[in-house]
Amino acid sequence: MAELLKDLYTETVLRKIADSFSKEISSVSSEEWIKRFKQKDWKQLELKQRIRRIAETLTEELPKPFLKTLKPLLKITDSLQKKFEGKEVFLTIFLGDTVEILGIDYPNESMIAFERITKLISCEFSIRPFLIRHPEQAWNQMLDWSLHENADVRRLASEGSRPRLPWGMGIPGLKQEPQKTLSILENLKDDVDEVVRRSVANHLNDISKDHPELVLNIAEKWVGFSEERDALLKHALRGLLKEGNPKAMRIFGFGSKINAKILNLKLKSQTVKIGGDLFFGFKVQSLDAKPSRLRIEYKIQYAKESGKTSRKVFQIEEKTFQPKESVSYEKKQSFKQMTTRKHVPGKHTLEIHINGILKSKIDFKVVR
Repeated sequence: MAELLKDLYTETVLRKIADSFSKEISSVSSEEWIKRFKQKDWKQLELKQRIRRIAETLTEELPKPFLKTLKPLLKITDSLQKKFEGKEVFLTIFLGDTVEILGIDYPNESMIAFERITKLISCEFSIRPFLIRHPEQAWNQMLDWSLHENADVRRLASEGSRPRLPWGMGIPGLKQEPQKTLSILENLKDDVDEVVRRSVANHLNDISKDHPELVLNIAEKWVGFSEERDALLKHALRGLLKEGNPKAMRIFGFGSKINAKILNLKLKSQTVKIGGDLFFGFKVQSLDAKPSRLRIEYKIQYAKESGKTSRKVFQIEEKTFQPKESVSYEKKQSFKQMTTRKHVPGKHTLEIHINGILKSKIDFKVVR
C-alpha cells in the first residue's frame, strides 16, 4: 500500500524541523516543539491539518508584529533549506502558512517573505489570501515576480494565480474574468525553465475550462514560434484536444476531414472482470493520396452506479501517415479498482477516435 503523504512527517523529519525552530527560538527545546506538534490527536490529523498544526505552533512563539517576525522566520527558512532536499522539501510547506497567519495585515513584509520562502518551497497556496485581501498590491507583485531572475519566484507568479489551482483557495471573480493573469503568462510563455512553462500550460488549461475561445485565440497567436512553446500549448490545450475541439485540432495540424478508416476492431473477450484487463486491437488505414497527420485515441464510456456513464480519454499516438499506410495497434486497459475510478458491473463502450471524430465503437460487459 502506498505511503500516505501525511506519514512523511516522521520522527526524523519532525526532529529536523524542531531543531531549526530551537536554533532560532532557544526558549523552546526540540523535545517541546515535537510535543506541541503532536499533542494527543496527531495520528488523526490529515496532511493539511498537520501542515497547519506546525505553522500554528511556530506562530505562537515568533515575535510579533510581523515586522519583527520576518527576520527569525527567514533564518528558520535558511536552516531548513540546509536540512531538507528532494521530495522532503515539500514538508517545509508550513512556512507559507506561517506568513499567511501572521502576515496577512502586513503585505509589504509578507511579499518579502514569500519571495524568499518560495525558493525553498512554493508559496502558491499562501499567496492567494493576499490576492483577496490586498488585490492591487498582490497582483502588481505577481506581475513583477513574472520577470524575476529566480525561476521559483517566476513560477509562483503563474502557479499562485491559477483560476483553478488544486487545493488552492478560490479567488472571487478569477474564473469569470481571467484576463488579469494574461500579462503574467505573456511574460512567462518562453521561460528558460521547463517547470515555469509547465505552470503556464496548467494555468491556460484552467482558463480553457471556462473560456475555451480565449485560450484558443491565445494559442493561435503563440503557436509555431518554437518547439518549447508548442509543447507548452499542447499541454495547455490537452483538455480541448481530448474533447475533440475542432479549432484545437487545427492548431496542431489535425484536420477535420479525415480520409482514414478503422479496420478489425476486436476484443479478446466480450466480458471483463473487475480487477482484470480489457485487451483489444484494431488497424488504422490511411486512404489519402498524400501524407496526413492523425491523432489516434480510444475512449471508454464507463458505467456508473447512477445509471449514467462517464467517458475517459486515452491517447494512443500522433502520427503522420504516409499515403495508403496502415498501422495495427494492440492495447490493454486495466479494470483494477482505483481511488480515482470505481468500476461497476454493466455495459461499457470502447470507442476509437481519429482527430477527435468517432470512427468505430464496440460494446463489452464488465462483471464482478
